Amino acid sequence: MSQISKSENGLTLIEVLVSIAIMFLIITAITQAIISSQFFTSYSRHKLQGMYAAQQILEQQRQKQFSASSSQTTAPVILDANGNFNGTAITTVTNLDAYRNRVSVEIDWPEQIQASKVIMKEYYSTIVANDPVPN
Repeated sequence: MSQISKSENGLTLIEVLVSIAIMFLIITAITQAIISSQFFTSYSRHKLQGMYAAQQILEQQRQKQFSASSSQTTAPVILDANGNFNGTAITTVTNLDAYRNRVSVEIDWPEQIQASKVIMKEYYSTIVANDPVPN
């Protein structure tokens, strides 16, 4: 008679379930990392493009004739090279004194975060002086 081996060659049900649970956790973590990476990439790109738009607005204000009055304007801005993604620029000119104005630009845009949209905001500011020669 041959002797029956008592070694266990197969996996038990508990071992299989534990390995499936571990794989599920790993796949979930990788998926979440990819989603977060896509969000931060999109946010960084739109923030950089918003910074360029704000810089252009600040330079336009610097080139304008100096005025001692305060004002606020709202205008749409394009935050995508293809023109598909828009935001809003709120420009505020505040009279500090007879010789200086503070120009502030607030850029707002909707950013998709998983299933919802969140309004992101960036603020930029500079002081424009009343020079006899345009800035």
